[in-house]
Amino acid sequence: MIDTRVDRLVLCSARVRVCRLFKGEDELKSVSLRRGAILPLVACAALSLAGTAQADMPVFSADCPMGLRVTSDAGGNVRVNGAPASVRMYNPDYFEATAGGIDFTISTEEDGSGLIVGYVPPGSAGGYCTIVSGESAPAPETLTGEPDHFEVNVDSRLIVHSRPSTSSPMVSKLPGGAVVENLGCMQAEGREWCHVSDGRVSGWAAAEFLVASDGPVRAARATPVAEEGDPDHTVERVTFPSGSSGTEFTDSLNPGDSRHYVVGARSGQFFSFKITANGPGLTYVIYNPDGSVLLDEISASEEYRGQLWQSGDHVVAIYNATNGSQSYELVFGID
Repeated sequence: MIDTRVDRLVLCSARVRVCRLFKGEDELKSVSLRRGAILPLVACAALSLAGTAQADMPVFSADCPMGLRVTSDAGGNVRVNGAPASVRMYNPDYFEATAGGIDFTISTEEDGSGLIVGYVPPGSAGGYCTIVSGESAPAPETLTGEPDHFEVNVDSRLIVHSRPSTSSPMVSKLPGGAVVENLGCMQAEGREWCHVSDGRVSGWAAAEFLVASDGPVRAARATPVAEEGDPDHTVERVTFPSGSSGTEFTDSLNPGDSRHYVVGARSGQFFSFKITANGPGLTYVIYNPDGSVLLDEISASEEYRGQLWQSGDHVVAIYNATNGSQSYELVFGID
């Protein structure tokens, strides 16, 4: 496919179900093509909607041949096996996404039903993917009074499935305390399931492990790993929800423990950091990617905001020098 602007023509593949054609100079005409038909290439006009290309993207998960899992979240972000894909919108019912040199076609009926996801690898006719959650899967119900967001209420991690079934593939694990968007709930297998999104991945989680939350979505956190084999000093990478410039979450440290939070950022960006602790005694240091000190040790009661002068992984090291456990809330921001 040739990707271009609205004032030029592109060629749409035979699997395109709906194209927009110029009628005269200014008017666009919608032409429907029969699904699965082997048709010649047709000339279509690509809508110049780069800034809003994902506005009408359906939320779904689909399994394609070659071991490919394609997902789209509530923000319209498409990922293939977890890697971001570039997205082009040709009309509100037809999109194409590209990742790893493979094109994926995403189409629906005008009323949003009948979701079809296809794949077109280089040098191959391609085919269709299996929808495992989304508009072609059982529709969740959004009941009156249901919260817009949930907090994950588990001590470890909650498995998120591709369908409302414990036998369906796992698409993610959410840590306790993560806040997710509620996309609707339904009954299946004798329990209530809710379709949730953390801004990057969407799927189904058992409702008994979710409690109402005010939001906003908080990014799922990585599991802290021991630093140099010492379980009292751990490292955790911080991620932001898709499309956001920050995140916040709660954590805790035992007496004498420390934790390093790793945040990727570029030179010239502004980094802000804040701790709200349940008591005095916590301190922190911020290190540059080369290991030099960006901010020397200060009390957790003091906030930080400053411009970065190195690109790469910056580290916020928090220390609990008190004789008791400390819980705290962290706020990270990059702009």
